[in-house]
Amino acid sequence: MPPPPEEEAQPKTDQTSERDTTPPPPPTPQSQPPQSQTYPPVYGFPGYPQAPYPNYPNAPYNHQQYAYAQAPPASYYGSSYTPQQNPVYQRPAPPAFFRGILTGLIFLVVFVCVSTTMAWLFLRPQIPVFYVTNFSVSNFNLTEPVLSAQWTANLTVENPNTKLTGYFDRIQGFIYNQNPVGDEDYLAMAYFQPVFVETKKSVSVGETLIAGQKGQRKVPGWVEEEMKKERDIGTVTFSLWMAVSVTFKTDGWSARERELKVFCGKLKVPFEGGSGNGVVLLPKPLPCLVYV
Repeated sequence: MPPPPEEEAQPKTDQTSERDTTPPPPPTPQSQPPQSQTYPPVYGFPGYPQAPYPNYPNAPYNHQQYAYAQAPPASYYGSSYTPQQNPVYQRPAPPAFFRGILTGLIFLVVFVCVSTTMAWLFLRPQIPVFYVTNFSVSNFNLTEPVLSAQWTANLTVENPNTKLTGYFDRIQGFIYNQNPVGDEDYLAMAYFQPVFVETKKSVSVGETLIAGQKGQRKVPGWVEEEMKKERDIGTVTFSLWMAVSVTFKTDGWSARERELKVFCGKLKVPFEGGSGNGVVLLPKPLPCLVYV
């Protein structure tokens, strides 16, 4: 076999070194590796920045809350949003006619109060005075089923006022044993005659109060027992209680009617022997207590 040509017999070291020293060409764009894709940050979770809201004054959530944890505030919807409210009914102002009537009534009440106060300061009304001048008992009997007796009371009514006259249109008298305890404990009841007393004057009044008449109420048993004990000693104590209605008058002015309570107590009646007659020994008129 013939030997290869001379050119082919040369060593290949030159070609290898020349290939190694030549830099490789830059890769084509298609051969470059793909770049990593970036995603926008998630807002509303812990550790992430707060989402910007350029159109609103305040963000609906902060970085310490989870998304949709609570409803956004009213400012989230914009300043132009106004929540619906229930209509408020406004009462119309009262007409001038009613205001005038109300003002007139107030003025009238104030005028009456002031005039009454001024009249009282000018007239100085004083409470009348009552005295017992005579008190006697007849036909006093405790042995019958019903108490029977007659009490005669004479009093003097004095008007100490200098500008006011007094009209005593109702004087109701009650006889009690000792001090009155209840409304049903009285022994007898009667009405005195109405009297009219001038200024700085006094008038005498008197009446007989009877117990034991037909149709009258029965005296409580315990009251009779107390009077029997006193009767055995010889002296029985009675008291006179009166409900008085009086009206003071003067020229051009009349005061309102007043109710008085008059109490004349410690009327000790001595009885001689077995008779039922007795008289209170009064060396001088006995004053009574008057309550307004």
